[in-house]
Amino acid sequence: MAFDPETMITMADGQFVAAGDIEKGDEVIALDTDARQAAAAKVLEADVFPAEKAVLVRMHEEITCSEGQLFIMKDFSTKKAIDLRPGDLVLKEGFAETPVKSVRVLEKPIELIEITTDKGSFVAEGVFVTE
Repeated sequence: MAFDPETMITMADGQFVAAGDIEKGDEVIALDTDARQAAAAKVLEADVFPAEKAVLVRMHEEITCSEGQLFIMKDFSTKKAIDLRPGDLVLKEGFAETPVKSVRVLEKPIELIEITTDKGSFVAEGVFVTE
């Protein structure tokens, strides 16, 4: 899961921290897919990831991420950032939904932050994302 370093991540204590400031061992909010509820997850890795291009996904917030970044949809399925389309419904923290407004490929090299957790998911800019 790779994001722009300024992407805000929801921590387990409710605070918001930029992806570039996340460290191994931090606890973030994640999705327990079996129970279909939010749960704390431990960050296993937070590393710089050089990407040839990225995707800008506009919803209630804008998220710049890797093309293959998986978003958790309203029905708990997943969809890659590059495959999202306007009107797709992404699962928000609190289990509401938010529509995708636009998706644009950024054709330039960019450094992203790759984050992995022990639950395989977390909340970025208020929406659930997964590996």
